[in-house]
Amino acid sequence: MKLRVKVQKATKNLSPKQMEKVFAHVAAYFNVLSEPARLRIMYAVCSGEKSVSEVVKMCGTSQANVSRHLLALHKAGILMRRKEGVTVYYSIADNATVEMCQTVCAKIAESIH
Repeated sequence: MKLRVKVQKATKNLSPKQMEKVFAHVAAYFNVLSEPARLRIMYAVCSGEKSVSEVVKMCGTSQANVSRHLLALHKAGILMRRKEGVTVYYSIADNATVEMCQTVCAKIAESIH
């Protein structure tokens, strides 16, 4: 289904007040994605489930910083997490967000060349 049709179908019966609520939630969602460290983490996890220590190693930042961003991405429903013993693993929960980020990253990367 084309994206435009999907959006029209989803918002068809919403009042202006309800649409304002949708816009507020969309803005909050994009706010979660507005941090470069979170995009780095998503890039790291895109290739498959990773432990926190693997994400830390791939992102080259402190565990405290990575953990804070992982929590924000998890709360937003973008990442899933599971615990195995003392190790916590994260994976993509929302492929639509990943596809959107990849599309935007590709567009920006092309303009840099």
